[in-house]
Amino acid sequence: MAYNVIVKTLAEKDITEAIEWLHQQSENLPKEFLNDIDISLEIIRENPEHFQKRYDHLRIAFTQKLMYGIYYTIEESTIFVHAVLHSKRNPETGIQRK
Repeated sequence: MAYNVIVKTLAEKDITEAIEWLHQQSENLPKEFLNDIDISLEIIRENPEHFQKRYDHLRIAFTQKLMYGIYYTIEESTIFVHAVLHSKRNPETGIQRK
């Protein structure tokens, strides 16, 4: 089954804020981060049920390198990304968005 991925507005804001913060740390980190996100979203798209449900119907997939959590739900053939947060941030932020 082919899944569509929709990144919600607050998740887009998370990504933008992460890019800005990472750019302050190193010029190369934003590119690494976006690559990490792209790879993780492709894994989610190919097999969305691979990652266990953590909170009700909310699943979290962690990126490989920079340890950001992608908080998402599956509704029929659509994957909704609700948050993209660093693993050191309070997970409650992502949980409350679903």
